Amino acid sequence: MTHSPSRSPSTPAEGRAPTRALSGFSSPLGRYLTGLAVAITLPLTLAGCGEDDSVGFAPTCPAMHIPAEVADYYNYSAKGPSFDHLVTRASITHLGGDCAAAAENEKKKDLRTRVSVHMVVRRGPAATYSSLTLPWFVAVVHNDKIVGKHIFEQAVTFPDSASTVAVDTRLVTVDLPIKPTNGENDYRFEVGFQLTKTQLAYNREHGVLATFSGQ
Repeated sequence: MTHSPSRSPSTPAEGRAPTRALSGFSSPLGRYLTGLAVAITLPLTLAGCGEDDSVGFAPTCPAMHIPAEVADYYNYSAKGPSFDHLVTRASITHLGGDCAAAAENEKKKDLRTRVSVHMVVRRGPAATYSSLTLPWFVAVVHNDKIVGKHIFEQAVTFPDSASTVAVDTRLVTVDLPIKPTNGENDYRFEVGFQLTKTQLAYNREHGVLATFSGQ
């Protein structure tokens, strides 16, 4: 599911832990972008949805950022970066998800956060395919250090004669080793496309502006 970023708690279903929607906005992370976009995968706790929990409030979610330089994905043919040779362009336009207290685990509660991405994908003049796979990542930043990262793949299929499609990724779950509270925490998520060094350099050199919603 896709949410407009919000900090208002949602109404919990009966017998389930209250959840709070993620807050999404952009952030210039110049000195982290190379590490975020092209670094090897670091350990990151990913899990399924949690069971019922005794926490009776909707905990505050970590801040979520889309660095502008990794919000767009360009793929050109071997002939070079020009419009005629564009194979694929994709943009992250919205983030979605929520957070809640994870189930009891050896008397320790974690903050369970679910994240999804909304993408708009376009075929360029040089495209010869009807389906493709786009890599994207969630990085966990704590005290200005990347402490976890995981890369996902989103399959995209274009219907006959369609040149643009919008897709929502599946929800991925990240458990943070912090007590769920209704106050601020010092973790944040950075989300973007997993780019090659060439793609990241292209976005920087051409001043690519992100097309995501910051509301």
